[in-house]
Amino acid sequence: MRARSLGFALALALVVASGSAAALPDKKPTTPPTKPVDLTTAVTQVKPAAERTVEGGSGPKKRAPGSGSATSTATGPGGRPTIKGPKIPEPLRKQLQAQMDGRIERDVKQVRSLRGEAIKLLTTFVTETPKEAREMPEALMRLGELKWEVEREAFVERFAAWEKKPVDQRGPPPDPNYAVARDLFARVLKDYPWFPQYDLALYADGFMASEQGKMDEALERFTRILKEYPQSRFVPDAHMAKAESYFNGKYDYAAALAEYEEVLKFKDSDLYGLALFKSAWCLWRLGKGDEAVVRFVEVFKVTDKKGGVSGVQQKQLDELQGEALKYLVEVFTEDEKNTANDMYKFLVKIGGDKFAGKIVKALAETFYEQAHYDRGIEAYELLLKLDPTNREAGNWVLAIAAGYDALENYPQLKATYERAIAGYTTGGTWARTQGDPKMVEETSKKVEEQLRKSALAIHAKAQKDKTSRAEFEAAASLYDVYLTRFKGEPQSYDIMYNLADIQFQRLDKNSEAANNYLASARAMPADVAAKEPGKGLRHDALYNAMSALERVRMAEIEARKKQPTGTYTETETDRKFAEALDLYAQLYPEDPALPKLFFRQGRLYYDNGVYDPAVRIFGSLLEKFPRSEEALPAGQLILESFNKSKNYENIETWARRLKTAPSFQTAESQAKLDTLIVQSVFKQGETKSEAGDHAGAAKAYLRAAKEFPKDPRAAQACVNAELSAQKAGDLSTLKEAAQLVTSKDYRDRPESPSGAWIAASTFQAMGLFQDAAEFHEAMAGLADKDHPNYLKHEHAKDAGYNAVLLRTTVGDYDKAIANGNKYIAAHQGTPEADEVYFYMGRAHMNAGRPKDAVELFRRFVTRTRSNDKRAQAFVQMALAQTKLGDNRGADESLRAAVNLGKQRGNDLGPDGKYAAARARYLEGERVLARFEEIKIDGDVKQLSARLKQKAELLKQAAAIFLDTVSMNVAEWTTAALYQIGHTYETFAKSLRDAPPPASLPDADKEAYQQQIDEFVVPIEERALDAYENGWKKAVELGIFNQWTAKLRESLGRLNGELYPPLKETGFEIRSQAASPLPALIEAPRRGGPAPKTDAKAKPGAPAAPAKAEATKPDAPKTATAPTPAAGGDNALKPDDALKPDDGPTPAAATTAKPAAPAKPAAPKPRPQPPKKKK
Repeated sequence: MRARSLGFALALALVVASGSAAALPDKKPTTPPTKPVDLTTAVTQVKPAAERTVEGGSGPKKRAPGSGSATSTATGPGGRPTIKGPKIPEPLRKQLQAQMDGRIERDVKQVRSLRGEAIKLLTTFVTETPKEAREMPEALMRLGELKWEVEREAFVERFAAWEKKPVDQRGPPPDPNYAVARDLFARVLKDYPWFPQYDLALYADGFMASEQGKMDEALERFTRILKEYPQSRFVPDAHMAKAESYFNGKYDYAAALAEYEEVLKFKDSDLYGLALFKSAWCLWRLGKGDEAVVRFVEVFKVTDKKGGVSGVQQKQLDELQGEALKYLVEVFTEDEKNTANDMYKFLVKIGGDKFAGKIVKALAETFYEQAHYDRGIEAYELLLKLDPTNREAGNWVLAIAAGYDALENYPQLKATYERAIAGYTTGGTWARTQGDPKMVEETSKKVEEQLRKSALAIHAKAQKDKTSRAEFEAAASLYDVYLTRFKGEPQSYDIMYNLADIQFQRLDKNSEAANNYLASARAMPADVAAKEPGKGLRHDALYNAMSALERVRMAEIEARKKQPTGTYTETETDRKFAEALDLYAQLYPEDPALPKLFFRQGRLYYDNGVYDPAVRIFGSLLEKFPRSEEALPAGQLILESFNKSKNYENIETWARRLKTAPSFQTAESQAKLDTLIVQSVFKQGETKSEAGDHAGAAKAYLRAAKEFPKDPRAAQACVNAELSAQKAGDLSTLKEAAQLVTSKDYRDRPESPSGAWIAASTFQAMGLFQDAAEFHEAMAGLADKDHPNYLKHEHAKDAGYNAVLLRTTVGDYDKAIANGNKYIAAHQGTPEADEVYFYMGRAHMNAGRPKDAVELFRRFVTRTRSNDKRAQAFVQMALAQTKLGDNRGADESLRAAVNLGKQRGNDLGPDGKYAAARARYLEGERVLARFEEIKIDGDVKQLSARLKQKAELLKQAAAIFLDTVSMNVAEWTTAALYQIGHTYETFAKSLRDAPPPASLPDADKEAYQQQIDEFVVPIEERALDAYENGWKKAVELGIFNQWTAKLRESLGRLNGELYPPLKETGFEIRSQAASPLPALIEAPRRGGPAPKTDAKAKPGAPAAPAKAEATKPDAPKTATAPTPAAGGDNALKPDDALKPDDGPTPAAATTAKPAAPAKPAAPKPRPQPPKKKK
């Protein structure tokens, strides 16, 4: 038996040799040493108890539980008649049995002795006698028969020895070796064909060949008998051998039937009955069902004589029929290839299914008696299939388990017991079908008892064999199965201990062993644990649990030494060890060695950098032994453990707890604990942030700032809380921290402006403009001489700008205008101030105050230095004047914008040119408005004048639109070209649709209509020309927008042959260019070349502007996220500011890398529009 000592290479033992017994409560403790123990060295070794010897007894019976011999106990149909009469007394029967056994043994020895003498004599005769002697063949044959008998006995002994070995040490099973015997018979067959008993030699050699599985040689011998010795007494045997070969080897049932028929010619042969049965079987397999039934009936003819008999005779016939059925089983079992399923199918076929259950059960029992457990198992499985709800089904399952136990097929044995527990115990599937709860309970008890005894027997066998790991594993697996269902049984603690012992002592499964040892100690009833052997068993269980865990944790500690310092974490083993130690202290609290045991175990973990279990054990020491000499250093090491593992949350918790501990009541200890509490709270935030727990870090920083507002780091804690909450997506904490850092108590701190900017830019990037505006306004409002940190902050100006834009965006127009006035007052003359004017104008318009918008832009055009902005302002002012109904003022504003484009065209940028072209286009629309006001129908006398006026206005509008085209701004070029054609088309349509004058006679109306048509056709042609020229120009310039789409649609409407409708040509999926057409843009194109698309644009960034369009970003600025509005098709344009339905469109927010806690990131530079290409 291998050693049980852990043998750890440690410097000190847990308890000195003289005091080691003190840890055992059932032994007399020694007085602990008065000298203080050296607490700087922590080493331990827990010695386990020796392996427990299991008395397994006997396992389950090899045959069906509760059933007797298949041939001795069955009664009624299918069973043997009950033996009646006087019985031999049991003592006498045992005495006679012993005498008979002794006599048999003496006879066997005598037979073996005589056989040995005969072999010697025959061997001498064969050696010394000439080959030609007539006695030689008979001597050779007799000697061969004796050798055959010797080998068969030797084979049985070899097989028995093989069977006694453990399953995993057996190897292949032995085979019979008839080489010597067959050599002697071969000499007879070769040299003495004249021998009178030559057929006997052929038969014997053929029989030995068949036992060796050499069927070809056996058939050759039997065929020679039939051919050369047709009158031999072995002819029926030869035919039977051939029949069996065809039946079992080749499955040639027709050939087998022919040979069986030959056997049936010898009615006196012992093989007649078997041949009759096998011939019936062949007929059935050949599909000759009727003939098979007739033949099978012949087999049972003797037992089927009924009618005209008395009750006693009828009973005797029934008993004889039972014997016949039993004989059927015996015949059936002769062929090892036959299965219970084969038998059942045959019985059903011949109408014998009424007694199939009895036959299959008898078959199963017979298989078990013959040690054919695999076939018996199959038979019991068939019984369960035939009658799954039978009252005896539980016994059948247990019989299957017994078979697997006998076969030592441990995996199947485990699976069968699992099946028994699941289905055949209280609450199982079979149990729910039974109406007798008492019977179900009895079956459950049988399952529990057989499973327990089987596990104990295998465990005992494994201990006896000593070297078979497979047997220990099998026993452990059965213990496991037992505990899944019978954990609440009174003796379950014993099973748990045995399982733990195997895992600990034999399988090196120390963690699992510890679990089961602890479970055993807990499950042991109090009355059992109060006295021996339970008292010692529970103690051993706890000590072995700690010893097993110590094996595991020492290996873990060694492995941890290779890891970087600070990466150690508490393992499940650490927690279990502390649990075991606590349980031991709970059960044996008076053990004087416990404080030192706790301290040294904790110190072992501490010295190896495994701090969590160290703290757990030190904490238990403080709780259980608060006034011991180890309490103070234990508390100190708890705090130091958390400090080394950087677990500042627990430092705070334990520092608060230790303030009430008896060992820490000195003034010095109390002051140190207070300092630790403050520092740990701040460190918690830092640690959680570094570990990626940003939500926890945010709450820790915020708690530090709120709980310790006077600490110099409080404001920075607010900023750090914001940054961590930003990463965690915790907007509530972020907002709370930002409100705190901008409050009265913190706004004078240097970190306060950064905190406000972080919150504003974060909410802004997430599209929460209301919250963002609040903090932008806070920054802008505090940027004065009373708050120099805000005034000097690099984003103070940006905050004021963003406050205007965001308030405009969310519809808070009054605040937007107020913020704008503050910004303009502080930053008059800057480019950003010009943009603020436009946002304020939008706010006035959306608030329903166009007059205020006009006044605002009137002031702006006199102050701004940018002609681009001035042109834009004139356009916006014109739109506001139009809403007021000031047409004259609107005309003047548009004219001013157009003049800027004409006079300063070379100096204007893309935005200015865009505004001037738009103004000119709007002038054309205003002319068209007057054109639309003139109606064609009315007084006929004035028709000519009205048409002349409309023609003049149409001409004027066309001239304005053509002038718009000359300004070379893509958006308004296509819009103007479309409007020219559209104006002609609508004019022509209005003429064509106008009804003739009512006063015109009917005879003249047709002539009138013809004249109108002649007048309209040239106008329609001009419309078509305008559309076509516009479309070609757009294609030439590569302009594709809403106006080009309208141009193409109009061409399809007026000239469907040359310009078929777009949907018919597949315009939606292809274009005239080599590559697919881009999507129609929503925003107008501006003058100037298009910037190249950045192929590496970040996700969420706005798309690059289309060709010939400049980018003008007017957006809030942020340090941590893209600005709410950026350049591109969807960017806010200052000249759109007065559209009441539009708002500034923020770009997709992408969170940038957050700033460090102490230093927020610098603001992103505002993007500039691309330079105009030459």
